[in-house]
Amino acid sequence: MINRKETYISKLRRFLPDGTETYVSDLIIEHNTHFRISPKRKTKLGDYRLPNGKHGHRISVNGDLNNYAFLITTIHEFAHQLAFEKYGLSIKPHGIEWQETFSNLFDPILKQHILPEDVTLALKNYLKKARASSCTDDALYRVLKRYDTVQPTLVEHLNLGDKFQLNNLIFEKGKKLRKYYLCRNISNNRQYRVLGI
Repeated sequence: MINRKETYISKLRRFLPDGTETYVSDLIIEHNTHFRISPKRKTKLGDYRLPNGKHGHRISVNGDLNNYAFLITTIHEFAHQLAFEKYGLSIKPHGIEWQETFSNLFDPILKQHILPEDVTLALKNYLKKARASSCTDDALYRVLKRYDTVQPTLVEHLNLGDKFQLNNLIFEKGKKLRKYYLCRNISNNRQYRVLGI
C-alpha cells in the first residue's frame, strides 16, 4: 500500500530537481499544507494563503515552471507559511523574518550539492538579500531561464523601435533606463517602463 509521503514524492518528481522531492513532501506533510500545482498564471509564480474558517494553509505553484524555478518558488511560499507560524501576522511579507526562514529552508538542499553550479551560485547570492520574487533578481532570473524548454525573446534583445506584445498589449521598444526600457503603448500612446528581462 502506498503511503501519503510516497504519493507526494511520485506526483512532485516531474516538477522538482532530482533529490528534492522527498524534502518538499516532508514540508507538505509536516506543516499540514494543502499543496496545489496550478496552471500558468500571468501575475504570479506561486501563492501562499493563510488559514481561514474553511481551509488550512494553502500553497499553489505554477506547473509550467522549470524544475529549479518550481523548487525556488515552492520554498519561497513555504517560507511565508513558516515565518507567519513562528513570528505571527504582524511581520512584513518579505521582511527579515521571511528572509531568514527562506534561507534556512534552503540550507539542507544547498548542503546536498544537487543543484547545478550556476543555479547554486545565483541562489546563494539571491539568499543574501532575498526579495519578493526571483524575477526581481536579474542574475537568478537569467540563470533559471537557461533551463526553460522554450527560450523567450527578451525585450533587451529587441532593436530600438521594434514592436512586441506584453499582456495582450502592443508596445514599441524605446530607450534604455538602467534595468528598464521606456516603451510606448501603441493603443493609447502612453509611455511605460518595461524590464529588459
